[in-house]
Amino acid sequence: MGRLPVEAEGKRWFRLKTGFAVSRPIQATILIIVFFCFTVPFYIQSLGEADALQPSWSSAEAWIQSAECARTTGAILAICKDGKLVPIADASAGDDPGQALALDLYSILTQKKTTQNDISRLNSTLNYIGIALLAACLFCLRLSIASFLVLTGGALIANQFHSLGPHPGQFGVACFVTVLPLSILAHLFGTMSGRAAWVWLPVGFLALGAGLMFREAIGLMGVAAGFLTIGIGYFSSIPRTPRRAVVALGLAVAIVLSMSMPQMVFRARDRLYDLPPSTRMEQHGAWHNLYIGLGAVQNPFGIEWNDAKGIEVVKKIDPSIVYLSNEYFAILRREYFHLLMSHPFEVGRVYAEKLAIAVKVYAAWAVALIVLGVAIFMRIRRRIVGRWRMSELLLFVCGCFVMMFWAQAALFNFTRLYLFPIKLFLLLSFGGLLDSWISSACPSATKSDSRSTTAGLAT
Repeated sequence: MGRLPVEAEGKRWFRLKTGFAVSRPIQATILIIVFFCFTVPFYIQSLGEADALQPSWSSAEAWIQSAECARTTGAILAICKDGKLVPIADASAGDDPGQALALDLYSILTQKKTTQNDISRLNSTLNYIGIALLAACLFCLRLSIASFLVLTGGALIANQFHSLGPHPGQFGVACFVTVLPLSILAHLFGTMSGRAAWVWLPVGFLALGAGLMFREAIGLMGVAAGFLTIGIGYFSSIPRTPRRAVVALGLAVAIVLSMSMPQMVFRARDRLYDLPPSTRMEQHGAWHNLYIGLGAVQNPFGIEWNDAKGIEVVKKIDPSIVYLSNEYFAILRREYFHLLMSHPFEVGRVYAEKLAIAVKVYAAWAVALIVLGVAIFMRIRRRIVGRWRMSELLLFVCGCFVMMFWAQAALFNFTRLYLFPIKLFLLLSFGGLLDSWISSACPSATKSDSRSTTAGLAT
């Protein structure tokens, strides 16, 4: 598989048309200064917001109980009840386990009692770890402008939303799951050296697993983007050699292993602490939200975006069903498909209406126009020149995530509570366009990109 020559990359310059040049060491120095002088102060400011917040999430108290149990017993994702350990899902089902696990580990390591205000501090830490990780990845992929924008604009976005629930941390999760598809594309298209691939691919898989722990819906977007980028990379190769097929298969297997990280954590907990299996859903689960999602707008089914409506439907069928148990989700799955098959046009109208609203939120249409325009440009340019730039691949990844956030809005809810991470991909799209323009203004960089990407495709 072709790789960009390290010597050529080490001497590469980003040169504007004015003749001004910025070497890689200077770029790194600038980004480090920005990180410590801008990003870190915004992180400290974000931590300070926690003290003024009031409880707002029903599961937060269960997380605190789990953290206290972890502090005294060392057991994770469990509740101390009547002198015994029970799975945390028995007290707080249908939640992603990442927040509870992080608070448990913090309590074990520091032996400090946690409060609900620590949930906001955890969200801030998650967001800024994601920002730093994605910025470092972008810099290693020679997308310095995009890296700068993540360190600055990302900090501004992360500080716009604070609460004592899991949702503010979605921005950091979006940063986490973006690393893997970018690394896969860079590896398969030859714009990343072999040594760098050994670093960023494992980091990307771990970041994807962490994303699934903290926000399953966004983590699954990362899974879909990962599989899509593997397919794009493999089917763009000329010729499609057995070696490339093995590489693609290995990457796909690694994604499947990352998907299993939450279940591996739960099963390890059960074995270590001899816990009985929970009777309730230990992860977020989709069918409850998918069913009540039909009630996010006016609909002929009498459904509302309200947890009580889902409970009401299930209790009418079987009053003995435990809320958020596997049986509970199975009933709602059956009811959802019954509506879908019986009233396909009405369901389609609901989804179309929600999608139209989602497109307007946060000027997401601007992202679509940018990505669509660049996609057309990429296609024309590829046919003429036969090469891809990393900045163009970044725009492709942004387009994938925007479409998936729109799909989430159409299927579930278009509220800004779930949609605000789309701002990250607007920011990255703008950075990708700037990086592409600067690369075009630098003939030596363009020549180097052409040589590396063509070689990667031909291997």
